[in-house]
Amino acid sequence: MELLVSVVIALLLRVTSAQTTDVTPDVFSINVGASTTALQAVTATSPTGTTECHSLPADLVFLLDASGSEGSSNFADQLTFVSNIVDKFDIGPDKVQVSVATFATSVVNAFWLDDYKTKADVLSAIKKIPYTSGNTETGDALTHALQESFSDAHGARNNSNKIIFVLTDGQSTNSKTTAEAANKIHNTNIRVIAIGIGSSIDASELDTIATDQKHVYRVANFSGLASIEKEVEQQTCKTEGLICKSSPADILFLLDASGSEGTTNFNKQLNFVKNFTKDFTIGPDAVQIALATFAATTTPAFWFGDYDNSTDLMNAIDNVQYIGGTTHTELALALGEKAFTAANGARNSSNHLIIMLTDGHSTDKAKTKASANSIHGAGTQVIAIGIGTGIDQQELKDIASGDGDQNAFAVANFDALQTIEKEIQTQTCKTQTACSSRPADVVFLLDTSSSEGSANFNKQLDFVNNFARELEIGPNNVQLSVVTFATSVKNEFYLNTYSNKADLLNAVQNVQYRPGLTATGKGLKFVGENSFLPQNGGRPDAQQVVIVVTDGESQQKSETASEAEKLHSAGIKVISVGIGNSLDNGELNTLASSPSFVFKVADFDALQKIESEIRQTTCKAPQTSCKSDPADIVFLLDSSSSEGSANFKKQLTFVSNFVDGFDIGTDSVQIGVVTFSTSVQNRFFLDDYNNKAALKAAISSISYTGGITDTGDGLEFIRTSSLSAAHGARANARQVVIVMTDGQSQNTAATKNQAKLLHDKGVKVMAVGIGSGIRSTELNSIASDQQHVFMVAGFDALHTIQTELQEQSCNTLVCAASAADIVFVLDSSISVGSTNFKKQVTFVQNFVDQFDVSKTAVQFSIVVYSTAVYPQFDLDKYTSKAALLAAIKNVNYHSGITYTDKALHYVNQTTLTATHGARPSAARIVIVMTDGQSTNRANTIQEANILHQAGVEVMAIGIGSGANQQELANIASDTKHVFSVTNFDALKTIQNELQQTTCAVQSTTIPATTKPRPCPVSEKGDVIFLLDSSSSEGSSNFQKEVDFVGKFVNDFDIGPDHMQFGAIRFSTDASIVFDLNDHLTKSSLQQAIASISYIGGNTYTHKALALARTSGFTSARGGRPGAKRYVIVITDGESLSPTPTLDEATKLKNDGVTVISIGVGSSVRQSELDGIATDKTHVFTVKDFNVLQTIHTEVQKKTCTDAGLSLTTTSA
Repeated sequence: MELLVSVVIALLLRVTSAQTTDVTPDVFSINVGASTTALQAVTATSPTGTTECHSLPADLVFLLDASGSEGSSNFADQLTFVSNIVDKFDIGPDKVQVSVATFATSVVNAFWLDDYKTKADVLSAIKKIPYTSGNTETGDALTHALQESFSDAHGARNNSNKIIFVLTDGQSTNSKTTAEAANKIHNTNIRVIAIGIGSSIDASELDTIATDQKHVYRVANFSGLASIEKEVEQQTCKTEGLICKSSPADILFLLDASGSEGTTNFNKQLNFVKNFTKDFTIGPDAVQIALATFAATTTPAFWFGDYDNSTDLMNAIDNVQYIGGTTHTELALALGEKAFTAANGARNSSNHLIIMLTDGHSTDKAKTKASANSIHGAGTQVIAIGIGTGIDQQELKDIASGDGDQNAFAVANFDALQTIEKEIQTQTCKTQTACSSRPADVVFLLDTSSSEGSANFNKQLDFVNNFARELEIGPNNVQLSVVTFATSVKNEFYLNTYSNKADLLNAVQNVQYRPGLTATGKGLKFVGENSFLPQNGGRPDAQQVVIVVTDGESQQKSETASEAEKLHSAGIKVISVGIGNSLDNGELNTLASSPSFVFKVADFDALQKIESEIRQTTCKAPQTSCKSDPADIVFLLDSSSSEGSANFKKQLTFVSNFVDGFDIGTDSVQIGVVTFSTSVQNRFFLDDYNNKAALKAAISSISYTGGITDTGDGLEFIRTSSLSAAHGARANARQVVIVMTDGQSQNTAATKNQAKLLHDKGVKVMAVGIGSGIRSTELNSIASDQQHVFMVAGFDALHTIQTELQEQSCNTLVCAASAADIVFVLDSSISVGSTNFKKQVTFVQNFVDQFDVSKTAVQFSIVVYSTAVYPQFDLDKYTSKAALLAAIKNVNYHSGITYTDKALHYVNQTTLTATHGARPSAARIVIVMTDGQSTNRANTIQEANILHQAGVEVMAIGIGSGANQQELANIASDTKHVFSVTNFDALKTIQNELQQTTCAVQSTTIPATTKPRPCPVSEKGDVIFLLDSSSSEGSSNFQKEVDFVGKFVNDFDIGPDHMQFGAIRFSTDASIVFDLNDHLTKSSLQQAIASISYIGGNTYTHKALALARTSGFTSARGGRPGAKRYVIVITDGESLSPTPTLDEATKLKNDGVTVISIGVGSSVRQSELDGIATDKTHVFTVKDFNVLQTIHTEVQKKTCTDAGLSLTTTSA
């Protein structure tokens, strides 16, 4: 037990503050009686990392409940728990310090942090702590810890990790006081762990007390305290230090090197910089550091792009020289104004920060303040640090960002710099939420209905003010508006009403409470129609964000949903914040732009706990799903006279914001820009700029020309020049052209022809029409298909399509879902060898992964050949991508001679026949891969010709020097279908080209005109979802699980004569969320699904299976005789009771229930998934919750095909 309890603190000491945790949720409910075996197993294992932190400086304060509900015996168990923790750590003034206080009717301090210097003395003092009995004044205890325990007078240290442990067996006497005290602590760098014991605790109060839900633990009784430590170990070991350690940031240090310092003190500044920097990830995609010194002059030591790793950076810092002289701070800040350029390695997409250290005041205070204001106006954050007694406190505040209170620091001397290292690091992370990389227009939509009351409404206003206080407010950064709603809507002030923070904060505090009903829909409608208009301060280059804060359900749900959808469609980010227990979770999800934008808190006091997270969500620029995948994207921009220079600039702003969603570089995304009017002008090629800062600078400098609209010439230039290898186009990158125009081309026929030539090359073309002068038929002919046509009313509306355009750029293949039967013919001869054969298989897997696999889209078959032919599977064998990829992985090597002709003959006579899955309406494609010459060349040519004559497109890939180029040409349909690579490792270089060639073939075949639909409406099916809600998932991933269920059921007809759905949620226990007959309309069912909440706990899958078997399908719960029965299990880990799990699954299957298992992530056990499911064809796995949606159609089909039903089809 002693080893176990030490784990709690040992691992927690690795985490500096609430801002630096990155672990999955730690909400546990433990059955102590069943934990003996697990406890023994843990005791036998020494946890990794325990010894790494047992001596690290930490100040630990234990607050122990000593109320009447405990009794002396249970109180003694708490003391034992604390003693065992302390026993494994090094105690001392430079190591771990411990304080203990008890609370009941009053707070009794047992001893302070600095009372005892040795472990023996601390342990002795713990044993002597008396039990008092009384009420449960938890709030007083928290206030005591904040004001007394962590004071300098009682031994608290600036450089230590600070942790409070609250142990309690009940609810506090005054929950309001407790919440207020906890929130004050949450605004510091002190972390709070809340441990609830027994059945009388208040779960929501524990959540309020703790730093967040990751820091809440529950045990069944006092004897069970030890049982939580394994879970704490597992979760807290995942911490990664600073939350922003790898976030892109360009940080400039300005170091005072004046005569008042001297060499010794200057070197202490350098040590501070090194200690600060070592905890960040250094590199071109993470944090970059620059440094300059100042005295009578300013001297740059190195710039942002000079050092891309920590070792070289540390050496460079060591080599910085002291210079001496007077203190010209204004010159240093003037350098800071001009420092963040592409030439110096700064990145437009990163956060920009200056950290200035000085031991005096500037020589010219007026110029210093003017330079600081200029830096603030540019959106660069500044932290100012004063050292010693010669500093000017007001000047430091003027230099620092914001009102100076958060970003201005002072220490007594140079040795004391080390005491604020962590605080400066934490503040650096906070400044990265300042929306400095892109302006933001933020509208708060605040509920002021009667259910709130004026006191709670004022807490909403405090929340808004705290949110705004950390941001740079102004016309070049963040603008903020407030709208309130109850029975009616009131605009409190628009975005452009207040341009400085002081006036804004004052205006927020003056907003009045107006009780009434909850007309959320009216509020959304007002915001959508008014708040973002240019005359009210809306900016086309700014992120547009609405934050809805409410404590209840709207009066008109349909109106609310409709108005929220309008905001989403306009490209406005909507964040929903729900307070209390009267919420409609489904409505919160409907309000928000995505599930990750939904926040819920227990009460109004808890709003402050999520303030930082909401600020980060608000400021974070949208990230594209494929942001790092190789892509060559060329913009073709209309620069004709109909636009005018002002609108042309708006196009450039759109392109620049589009670029922010991608990683720019030679191995990721490349951008080219071409403009067209009377003539075509290449502004820059794909390979001209390989970093985002330089690229965005080049975009902003593009000039407007004017003239007529020769769109066709622009398309031709891109095809012949921009997308050529000579100008940076890459064979392994997807190729995308984005055409933007406000009118019609001069030569419609030429434009259409040039667009088709691009389509035939497999290039994805998107057409963006702006304004009323466009011709939709021409846009359709330019774009790859109608899904790639976008139209907006004017240039100011371009931002509304940015996200959709970015995501469309990610879709690798235009033809991914077009009907095609593709057969890979793989050489397995002796010259290939097993290692290289596997490389062929990997190439096929990567190729297949870019297509939609189904009976109506793309089907694949593989034929392996050497001396004989080894068919692997027919075209119609696998109708899901997951199953197909698994089958490809298992294709084996068969050594022998190279009889290519036999393989081609088999493909023609067998593979491409209807009995083996070939479809008459699908394109037929054969891809032959070989590293040598066929044994019988004449027969090979003859078999290839038979395929050509049958209309089959044949592609030939030669690998290495042994391949015969002439034979490859004879095998292929034409020379354009011949590919050659130097070796098997180089196969990946032709993957994109091969895919695009395949697309070109598919485009010549009429695509399927039907699409699959789930089971026929006349069939009955009873389906129960078993949803894993254990702690390993976390609330965010659980929401994605719920979203999957919502999407799954949406395609079915719901009702007593059709499909019925039930849901069971499981973790430590299992419970029925709703029965099969509870929701017999689709809208009711969707609402019920959206309302399923996350609980946390362990993974006892067998309990859910047993509940489904014994109760779920009974007639009382909606089970119907004659209906096909299904159970769909979704889990991210293995069951803690594997044998009962398999037993219960077997019983279900023996009862005639079809069981489908879905495993998410890397922690699932494949053998268990196989054992749960009806058979292996009913097993699905995905890499994470983000891609869970990609298999919903395949899982749907399992609820049809198992019953022997043919899928119905509807016209597309």
